[in-house]
Amino acid sequence: MNAADRLRLLFEEQINVMPIAENLLVFNESNFREEMESRNFHTAVFKKSGQYWKYDVGESGPSPVEADEIIPQDTPLIKAFRLLIAKRRYFIEEEGQLAYIVTRTDLDKIPVRIGLFGVISILETHMKNLIRNYLQTWESSISANRLNNARDLYEWKKARKEEIDLVQCLQFGDLGSIFSKQQRFKKFDPALSREGFTDMMNDLGKLRDALAHSQSSLGFSWEEIDQMVGFVRKIIDSPDPVFEG
Repeated sequence: MNAADRLRLLFEEQINVMPIAENLLVFNESNFREEMESRNFHTAVFKKSGQYWKYDVGESGPSPVEADEIIPQDTPLIKAFRLLIAKRRYFIEEEGQLAYIVTRTDLDKIPVRIGLFGVISILETHMKNLIRNYLQTWESSISANRLNNARDLYEWKKARKEEIDLVQCLQFGDLGSIFSKQQRFKKFDPALSREGFTDMMNDLGKLRDALAHSQSSLGFSWEEIDQMVGFVRKIIDSPDPVFEG
């Protein structure tokens, strides 16, 4: 298992949805609307004749909670993120009872930000492994200034007795440049255009910086971030392509 695989295990399997879930309050059928209004909730749940009913703001009336509205506690956080892009909220059971709720509002919590940063780190690690394994002449694919910056960082880290190579000292933006040369990105997806690949890598770099600096606004909608996650998955899920040069 390489570094990218270990990162995937951590961020795609070992961190689940529970750190962002909230305890579910189950109201009485007689006053659930008043409770919703006083708590500024968009969803209310009550139990009637042994069955859970839910009501969402804007609906004509309550309806039974369906099986496809419930996700297990061990749902990976990144999977939950993508589910919440399509549906505003899900319930989570504990010992056969509805016990938690997770909504799109919860996506702004710190664990999700850590998970998104982890996804970008997986891509970065994966691309650097591809460079090491297949692109022996990668140095000609970035500007002299960017290459010198990487070399300076490499020498500085070597002086600190760190076990590192030059590829590890590349910045995230350098990876986009390397894989845009000779249309190497086509190996990931033949339908990708240079503009599409470059724009997505630039956006991922901006998102990475916003996450790293704990910006209150990430600068992208959740739908746009979901597209970035899909882009990353397309690259890391495909078999390692064979590059020339």
